[in-house]
Amino acid sequence: MGRVARRLLPLLLVTALGAACATSSTAATSPARAVAQAKAEWLEELRAAAKTGDRATRFPSPSRAILVERLRRAESRYGFRIVPVRMLRPLQGASVIVIRSDDKQRMARAIPRIIEAFNPHHPTPANPSGYDFEGYFLVAETSRGVPYLATFNHWRAPHVGGGEWAAGASLYPFPHGQPRIGLIASAALLLRHRHDGREGRLRGAH
Repeated sequence: MGRVARRLLPLLLVTALGAACATSSTAATSPARAVAQAKAEWLEELRAAAKTGDRATRFPSPSRAILVERLRRAESRYGFRIVPVRMLRPLQGASVIVIRSDDKQRMARAIPRIIEAFNPHHPTPANPSGYDFEGYFLVAETSRGVPYLATFNHWRAPHVGGGEWAAGASLYPFPHGQPRIGLIASAALLLRHRHDGREGRLRGAH
């Protein structure tokens, strides 16, 4: 079965994640359920940031039309098909994007550049993270709608975090220990956990 890998911040989550590693004994999670769970947790962090996060930070938050235009350019270059594109406004813009391609390895290699295309990085005093959106959730699926990788982040301090999920070890878009464009680039602790379907438990990966 597939594996789940996640990178999470802030450090306050370490205790909770450690407890989950010690007690988890669930059966292997389906790709759709793994992505749905990651998305639910991402949405929870966005909402928490909207309530208690740093409101002085200003994300450019381009319109959905601009986001789709950027994705269309990436679509023509990397050979995927855009499915839904949703815009959320926890405070400012956050995007939920689903793309489809049956060329899994090509998509895994292209994901960092696709993210850079729709969420460019230009730090400013009002936006130290430098990203256009305060968060994004990107899923790649087969033509039949089965997810095989996802990557996500949320940038409004102090609720800063991100992660990745893949259906196989070769499909992780960001190598462990080397966070890239759109993921956490921080000196703070990065945690990564894998859900091994054969063992049916959550385990830490180093």
